[in-house]
Amino acid sequence: MQARLEGKRGFRAFLLGFAFLAAVSGTSSAGEIRLTSDTLIYDPGSRVVRAEGNVRLERQGLDLAASFAEGDPAGERFRAWGAVKAHWKEQKMELTAEEVSLIDRAPKRVLASGQVLLVRPRERLAAASLEWVFGSTTEYVARGGVKAEAPGRVLEAAEAGRRDDQFWARQVTRFEDQGEKISLKAGRIEARTEGDGLKELTATGQVTAVIAGSEGGPVNLKGDRLLYSKGKGTVALVGNAEAVQSGRSVRSESILYDLATRRIEAQGRPQLIFTPGKESQSP
Repeated sequence: MQARLEGKRGFRAFLLGFAFLAAVSGTSSAGEIRLTSDTLIYDPGSRVVRAEGNVRLERQGLDLAASFAEGDPAGERFRAWGAVKAHWKEQKMELTAEEVSLIDRAPKRVLASGQVLLVRPRERLAAASLEWVFGSTTEYVARGGVKAEAPGRVLEAAEAGRRDDQFWARQVTRFEDQGEKISLKAGRIEARTEGDGLKELTATGQVTAVIAGSEGGPVNLKGDRLLYSKGKGTVALVGNAEAVQSGRSVRSESILYDLATRRIEAQGRPQLIFTPGKESQSP
């Protein structure tokens, strides 16, 4: 038999002890959960509570609103759907999506899908789906039309992930780092950050990139693999490498570009191609 609770004014409070919400709200104790909605249905057989209409779930550190929700008091899983909005006070994190699931099984995490938008201080992430893992470091995997924005940096890709200071992306259609004045497209990138800056990056799979050249002019790069190192101050191209600037094209097996001097060093049967009258001073 199901128990059905309906509020006369479209509002009814129901208290539940979902243990997992302590974890996903960033607190150490379960405490009391307040779930309110227009209608609440509890099925003792399945031990599932279903909330319909103007759903709101409140717990220390977590405030979630949705059109529908369901969960079990054992704390294995809580799912909300329909214009979901969630706010984690301690993490200063806001999440909107069509559906959100809170999962207690290790690792504690949040699954979101459908027009996902996550906003944190100095970070904005949009995707079709997102898995966010709660812990001492930032960890997530986003899929489908991913657009991640951080100070001075933009990433657009089919799939992307981050764990602490390392991030990766697949089918990258746009990666820009304004601080290092580099933009690129690639099949895959793997990178490491240091603070807000880019420390190192490896790009593979039909890599095309643009970096600042001498006198501010752009240098267009192509190759099978690109390696950027802030410590070395270089951008290296390996395999079918090509650099084009001011009407000149350099092709070779590998190209090393010095970011400080803006000089190009080509190795492995280099070829220089230029059109008389169009080339300018050598980079």
